[in-house]
Amino acid sequence: MPAPRARSRLVGSLVLVVAIGSLAACSGSSSGRPATAATLQILTPAPNATVTGSDVDLDMRLQHGKVVPAYQVGGKIRPDRGHIHVSVDGQVTQMFYGVVQKVPNLTPGQHTIQAEFVASDHLPFSNRVVAAVTFEVK
Repeated sequence: MPAPRARSRLVGSLVLVVAIGSLAACSGSSSGRPATAATLQILTPAPNATVTGSDVDLDMRLQHGKVVPAYQVGGKIRPDRGHIHVSVDGQVTQMFYGVVQKVPNLTPGQHTIQAEFVASDHLPFSNRVVAAVTFEVK
């Protein structure tokens, strides 16, 4: 087989492999994790807000999902049930079992809070559901 034809077949094969991998990722089957239709939004604190005090109210909106109690960690993973993990400045600080909580003991300065809706086994869904906000504490 001439070199250009072999190269063309190789490129075609690579495109096919990438396409199949992309389809698997969309369906959630590549990771073995379920996908979810849930969305998560941080309502408070607002982006670029300045808040007073070291205990910051965190208010989130979760759509197409439900936060379940801490004891619900076993059994079949449901794509609409889970917990919320909260990170402050890149460090996981809390696991929330609701959408309104306090994030305690923040020092003055700029902070970023990231929240992720995860399955009830505390592992992420194949399509990660993450919200983040950066704000300042006075």
